[in-house]
Amino acid sequence: MKAFAVAVVVAVALAVGASYLLSANQQYAYEAFSTSGARVSHPGTNLVGPRWTGDVKEAADGHKGTAGS
Repeated sequence: MKAFAVAVVVAVALAVGASYLLSANQQYAYEAFSTSGARVSHPGTNLVGPRWTGDVKEAADGHKGTAGS
């Protein structure tokens, strides 16, 4: 029983230590992956253009179904 209690205490201590170390090194994605070529501040306009509304007028080639659904 004493070995089990020691194992539980060690496991809790390792978990707390790992949590502290991981949180100290954690960064947001926009901080970690920001370069001169990355545009992460306006994600809606860097892929499809500034006038994209999201309204599809017709179905794409090879797709069945109605447009806009």
